Amino acid sequence: MTTPAPMPRLESGYCCETGSFRDRNEDACLTLTAEFGGHFAMWSLGLYVVADGMGGHDAGHVASDTATRVFADYVLAQLYSPLLQRHPAPREAHVLDLLERGVFAAHEAILKSNGNGGSTLTAALVLGSRLYVAHVGDSRAYLADASGLRLLTEDHSLVRRLQDTGQLTDEDARTYQYRNVLLQALGQESALSADTFALDLSPGSTLLLCSDGLSAVVPAEELAASLAAGRAQAAAERLVALALARGSEDNVTAVVVRVGRE
Repeated sequence: MTTPAPMPRLESGYCCETGSFRDRNEDACLTLTAEFGGHFAMWSLGLYVVADGMGGHDAGHVASDTATRVFADYVLAQLYSPLLQRHPAPREAHVLDLLERGVFAAHEAILKSNGNGGSTLTAALVLGSRLYVAHVGDSRAYLADASGLRLLTEDHSLVRRLQDTGQLTDEDARTYQYRNVLLQALGQESALSADTFALDLSPGSTLLLCSDGLSAVVPAEELAASLAAGRAQAAAERLVALALARGSEDNVTAVVVRVGRE
């Protein structure tokens, strides 16, 4: 087994709140960091997931819970267990394919749960110094580094499609009556496709995964300011508190991951 180079340390935190306008939290999230010390080094791994359920009291909370658990279980079984067994780290194409298959495993699990709910799924896998993302729906992944804050994912929503085609302005999109309509979601009978991609993760950068309860009410410049300093857990709590203070009528979830310097 090839010995990996020294890896940056990962620090994560999360906040997942029901908010003042909902009776039940239909968001779900997961943070998992696995590091290995000793004579025989092993690739470090971080897995972070945000899912936003749909379906109200019927099944939205079940769908997001199922999506998060099944996706994480699939990735860990197919990726991290082999690493523990001293298998070499997989190639990038294999990791991306594995993430996509994890999304479809979660999709099928929701369909078999006998509910009418659906869920978004935005997941980040950190393997060594490489970031892999899988995305369906309108939860988001952002990356803050030396070049600033940038949005990594594209919303699979009707309002985003109308904005892209010039039929809706950014200002009108904030109050558009169908802004919650998704074109892609797990657990729906329509055909599903997932966005997957990879990029280098620089030491000193910060990753943010969030539900639209945050991104819909807090603009990018304020997200960047809230992420700029402090521990990951404090940043996550600060972001959620800001969204609630701005009157977010949805559940609000933020997962923050800081990539330490080697």
